[in-house]
Parts: sequence; C-alpha cells; structure tokens
Amino acid sequence: MRYLFLLLIVLTSSCSDDGAPLELTGKTMGTTYRILIAGPAKSSSLTETHEQIERKLIQINALMSTYDSESEISRFNRTRPGTPFSLHADTAEVLAFSLALADKTGGAFDPTIGPLVELWGFGRATSTDQAPPDDRIQVVKQQIGYQSLQLDTDAPAVKTPIGRQLDFSATAKGFAVDALAAILVQQGHSNFLVEIGGELFSKGEKRPGQPWRVAIEMPSNATRAIYRAFPLIDSAIATSGDYRNYFESNGQRFSHTIDPRTGYPITHATTSVTVVASTTLEADGWATALNVLGPVAGMQLAADQNLAVVMLVFEKNELKALESAAFKDYLAQSL
Repeated sequence: MRYLFLLLIVLTSSCSDDGAPLELTGKTMGTTYRILIAGPAKSSSLTETHEQIERKLIQINALMSTYDSESEISRFNRTRPGTPFSLHADTAEVLAFSLALADKTGGAFDPTIGPLVELWGFGRATSTDQAPPDDRIQVVKQQIGYQSLQLDTDAPAVKTPIGRQLDFSATAKGFAVDALAAILVQQGHSNFLVEIGGELFSKGEKRPGQPWRVAIEMPSNATRAIYRAFPLIDSAIATSGDYRNYFESNGQRFSHTIDPRTGYPITHATTSVTVVASTTLEADGWATALNVLGPVAGMQLAADQNLAVVMLVFEKNELKALESAAFKDYLAQSL
C-alpha cells in the first residue's frame, strides 16, 4: 500500500565543511533514510548512534512490514479469527493511533485496506494496469473494516472475530521517523533533522539562528519545482499525493489512493496534501486521510481538528492551494 511519496525536499544552503551538519544515511522500508545532525559530535558516539538507528529500523520492519511474511502484522494477518494476538508496544501504538484516526475520519482512513490496494495493483503484486471488475471490488470490500478490530492496549493484543488484515503503509514510516528522533534525543542531540521517504521531523536549528527548512513540491510529472518553502521548527511534516503513482486504462486515470469507504480510487481534483504536526506519525496518517476526503470534506475536517494543512488542487486546469488557518498560523510564527 504505497500512499506516500518524496514530495518534500530538504533545503540545505551552501556552507563550509566546518559548519556542515553530520549526515547518516541508509536504506529502510523500501526507501532511504537521511539524518542530519548539527553541532559537534564525537565520531565514536556517532557510530553508536548509527548502530542504534539501524537496529531500531530493523525492529520496526520486523514488526510492521507487509513485505516480510514473518513480520508481526503478517503473522497476525494469518491468525485464526477470534484468536487474541499479542502485540509489541510499538505495533500497538501505531494501531491505536490508526483506529482513532479511522473514527475521526468516518472510515476514510482504514488500517485494514490492504486487500483493496492489492486488488487494484498498488501493493506487493505486480500491477496489471487494469481496473478490477466491479463485482470483485465489492467482494474484496467485504474483507476490510477497522470496526472489526478489537485492541486491548493493556495486554497489548488484538483480535478480530471475522478476520481482518493490518497494513501500516500509511503510518509505519511516520512512526519510524519519530522513533529515530527519540534515539537522537536520548543520545543528547538537540539539533537534527530526520527523513524517511520524504517524511520529516526537525528539532532545534541547523545553525544558531538558522532553522531547518523544507519545501512542498509542485505536483508535476515532468519537472520538480517548489510550491512553498518555509522553516520547520520542532515539528513533523508529511505529504500524500498521487501524481506519480497511478495507471491509465481505457482512457481513464486510476489513482493509487483508494477510498476504503467505496473500494475505488479517489476521483476528486486533489493532487497532494501536506500536514505539519507535532509527530510524524500524526502528519503521516492525516495526510493520507485528508487526501482521501478531498478538498471540501478534507479542509473542513482540518479546520475542525485545527490541523496545519496545505492541499494542492487542480480545478479547470488551474492549480489552487488551500491552506488551513492552523497552517497560516504556523507560517506566521515560524517566518
């Protein structure tokens, strides 16, 4: 289930080697991670930090990957209905957030949507670039539904009486970014930026008086251009969009973003949704949910929830930007 893309660009101004942030990079979750650490750090402690980061990413992947048949959620997905399944605390945290978000969005976000995404060819299976038959969509749609998940946060454990499959592709990367940020704080770092697959969390400054900066990308298949750049101060940011992941069949365009309420790809004019939040898990999940909801219902919910949101929408071949009041307030405070 590939909801999120590299729609955010880290802006790094030119500087001398003495002032350049230290950089840690690697691969995880089918994408890459990048960590920039500002300020002095001993090479020995940096090596230890990098090792901790790699271990944490391996652990998260072993818990939440749908591509690993022996991951925790993959094993749950094979569990007999009605059987309580013990969860790691990290998995339980992501599931609890996902269920709460599903409730707040009226099911526009659903952590059990995996079978539909697979059916449409946007999951692990190779895409056929063809829309599935309507009757098959209705059959698979009966296999999803977050309401059937019963989470015991005290155990923690989860069960479902009729069988459901978990898919955290819209939340696992955000959770991982937050987990890496926590490691950096524990190691005594107070100025850093963490990025996994385009989702970001910043803390402190790049240099004294110079905050970390990010940019929202313009939705274009042909070129990479910036819609808006701004400081990211002790905050997280994530973007959900569909203009680089879709297929066309019989002259019709099918987005990778599936609405779990209908079983079909979204058809509204939203091309990307960016959310700034206190955690990357929140930004990650909300960006996906609002992308499903679209410009009218999505921006209304953003206002109700006081979310900092930018929605880029094509209407009559014209790109329009919808910015929530909370986002405008964020800009006013950070610029």
